[in-house]
Formats: sequence, structure tokens, C-alpha cells
Amino acid sequence: MSKKLLSRDAVTGKETWVHDNADGGFIFESSQNVDALLKQNKEEANAYRAGGLIGNTQKHHQKVAEIPTALYYELIQKFGEPKQNPTAWKKWLNEYDNRFFRTSGGNV
Repeated sequence: MSKKLLSRDAVTGKETWVHDNADGGFIFESSQNVDALLKQNKEEANAYRAGGLIGNTQKHHQKVAEIPTALYYELIQKFGEPKQNPTAWKKWLNEYDNRFFRTSGGNV
């Protein structure tokens, strides 16, 4: 089985590889180094202050999470778009194992 790099994105750290399959087909694999993203998420979560948007009429949206691109598209296949299935997305973000993707305090 041979493995060949198809693309590498220096900004996101995402790599896409193709493997030969035993049955003559191909397997495409995406991976992404998320160390920098997780560090940034931790810094944003530490800087979060509950009630920080109260009285600020210019901030209409609050960032609640940052998810790596490869994982995001995997979750879209599983749950659908966040607008279509917000309950499943919130449940996933609120799971203990996924806390490192949240950028604000508490639950989503």
C-alpha cells in the first residue's frame, strides 16, 4: 500500500493523503494539527467574562467555539449543518471530551 500527500495547508495545518486500498480503490485521509487552535481556544476561554456583552449594543454575536476544519466537516456529515440541527451541535459541544473547542464559559 502506498501513501501520497495530496495537499498541505500551512495556515490551518491540514493535510490530505491518499492510500491505495487492497481491493484496488483509494482511501482519502485528512488530518490537522490542532495544537495552535486549542491554545487559542484556551486563551479565549480564560479571557471570557460572564455578562461581558450586557450593555454593548455593537456586539450581536458571541463566539462559543472554534472547531478544526477536518472535524467540522466530519460533524456536518454526522449531524448536518448547525442551522439544521442546533440541538445535536450544542449537545456535542457541551460534552466533557469536547470542552477544549469551546471559547466561552459554561455550556452552549
